[in-house]
Amino acid sequence: MYRSKDFTLMDVVDISGKRLGYIKDLLVDFNRKKVIGFNLASSSLFKKNLNIMMNNIVGYNSTMVVTEATKGVFLQFNDIRGMDIRDRKGNIVGMIEDVLFDENNFSIRGVVISTGFINNFILGKKIILINNLILGENTLLFNGKKDNLNFSTVPHKLFMEEDNNEKDKKINSI
Repeated sequence: MYRSKDFTLMDVVDISGKRLGYIKDLLVDFNRKKVIGFNLASSSLFKKNLNIMMNNIVGYNSTMVVTEATKGVFLQFNDIRGMDIRDRKGNIVGMIEDVLFDENNFSIRGVVISTGFINNFILGKKIILINNLILGENTLLFNGKKDNLNFSTVPHKLFMEEDNNEKDKKINSI
């Protein structure tokens, strides 16, 4: 799984090697639940709002190589980052912080939400599957059941005992 931060600030060059800029944001299609491209911060003063669509990407590692950049206006992830997520009763579940998407077809699988600084530290951030979300103008509606699955990310090192390796624990328990 990729997150938006895996691509943010990645350099982008065309197939001739000319630097076009760096990735500023993801372009998302929330209805199809896909990342459809990337928005560039151009290295040229005259080229603003350049976008890289998925079908124009040749390859990427630490640098993305593309065939062409296009112009246009699309929904960017920063447009929905920071939006409140509310349940059916109107209670705030959290605030959208990041997006998780598939490595192969760039389909969005879920979103990482923040439930507050203290809760994030103690309980970890929450992950909500994309199928349970509906995009509104100012908020996202969580249309799932809270008790079905409860994914979260927790600080790994806080919960490990000193001088023990988690892999050794798994081997020893078998």
